[in-house]
Amino acid sequence: MTQKMLDQIEALANFKDYTQDYYKLAASIQALKQSMAINQSFLVEKNGKDQASVLIHIFGLLQSLFVSIDALYDMTKTTMNHKYAINVNMNKNLHELKYIRNDIVGHPTHRTYQSGGVGFSLLALEKTTMDEIVYETHLFKRKHHETLFRKINTLELIEDYEKEAFQIIQEVHAYLSKERIKPELSGLALQFLEQIKLDTFDYTLLQNIKDDYQSSNDLPKDSHNRLMWRINLLEMLDNWKETDQDKVDFIKYMKEDQALKVYQMTSVIEGLEPKLVELPLPELLQAFYRFIKNDESLIKYLKTLKDYDHPYRNSDLNELMTKADNNPKVKKLLSWFKRQQNEHRVYTIGSVLEKYKKNVQ
Repeated sequence: MTQKMLDQIEALANFKDYTQDYYKLAASIQALKQSMAINQSFLVEKNGKDQASVLIHIFGLLQSLFVSIDALYDMTKTTMNHKYAINVNMNKNLHELKYIRNDIVGHPTHRTYQSGGVGFSLLALEKTTMDEIVYETHLFKRKHHETLFRKINTLELIEDYEKEAFQIIQEVHAYLSKERIKPELSGLALQFLEQIKLDTFDYTLLQNIKDDYQSSNDLPKDSHNRLMWRINLLEMLDNWKETDQDKVDFIKYMKEDQALKVYQMTSVIEGLEPKLVELPLPELLQAFYRFIKNDESLIKYLKTLKDYDHPYRNSDLNELMTKADNNPKVKKLLSWFKRQQNEHRVYTIGSVLEKYKKNVQ
């Protein structure tokens, strides 16, 4: 069924022969079809024990999955002009695949900390089998050596990829198969954002945006579509209660930030240029940006902060906390951040910390 939908997508897109979009879509669809065959071949050989053969099959599977995920992005951007149908990081196994790609197979990470530590990751070859990929992260600080082991079941990885890919292909197919009537949600999203700035959360308006977008795109309830995910983050943020005013202001800013993204995304979907909307920074975030501006070598520690499961997140956060020891506002913010155990809360705080710009005063 998936191969049939891919053939139909190529026909429905109806790109002019030999154009850039024609070849980009053809290459994406070819890669997605090839991955199906590679996955099946891997499963046939799943009982293999020879280490050299195991490694060839594991690296072949990983490379195929890396290429296939890139192909899904290219296919959606080429046919829909945006990538909102894809959010593979919502799946735990596919998110883990991202770490393997970035820190191990693609370009192994060697990370040095100002306070005297170093960290790196590598595949645990002697523990990796056809059933399970194992990799390890080593963190050295002063005389302390910490080793973290991570495992991925290959069968679950393949199943999760195929489920996610099917939903994305199905969404692209549905988009191309029907007359595209844009629901003009950007106006409603802007209205919602303006209300958030006035400290009013209109659940009815947000639900209308969510329902209209879901129905107009035939999205299943378990879709990981990025716009739906942003709306879910907004609902999570509105249920997050704090008594400290600095934290209350910070949460309000995060709601504004997510509402702005929803407005910008709906504008892109409708082919409109979104209006420029300025969001005043809360005091804790201003203090954090000034802290980074005073030592911009710390920027490299910001990227992992929003990713709750990232192997380097805790060590990167600890490095920032050590450097902020004499800065009460930043220490307050980072201590609050470190106490968060909900991955969505971690994402929303970490994503605004990562937005540091050099022109922040």
